[in-house]
Amino acid sequence: MSKDEAKATGPTIDPELAKRYRDHADQRGYHFSSFEWLAARDPEFEKVRLGMVEATYLRKNPAVPVKYKELLAAAILAYRGYPSVGKHLKRALQEGATVQEAIEVFELAAIPGGMPTLHFGIDKLVELEQEHPELFKY
Repeated sequence: MSKDEAKATGPTIDPELAKRYRDHADQRGYHFSSFEWLAARDPEFEKVRLGMVEATYLRKNPAVPVKYKELLAAAILAYRGYPSVGKHLKRALQEGATVQEAIEVFELAAIPGGMPTLHFGIDKLVELEQEHPELFKY
């Protein structure tokens, strides 16, 4: 669903939530517009969910560096076959993760998660390399 379709077919988003989305997109380099649909229909829940994002992905002075948070998210999402793996991988590489680290995260995740986890993750790495070769330093 496009943003225009969401606006045309339902309620509007609280301006505070809209600002938080813009801030998150600026900080993370990506945003999932499907949550705007949720925000228009259940703003109380979405405020809580965004608080969880801020306390994890956007925490100030985190003990776990962003590149590892994003690699962890990518591995878990690859296990689930979720399409946003590429967004998390892209940010991990932008934040300094190496291609070898990304490969090893998927290899490690394949032990408890099965070979489809590795396959899905590697496919996303291949797509990302084709779209953003500048992120791949060997």
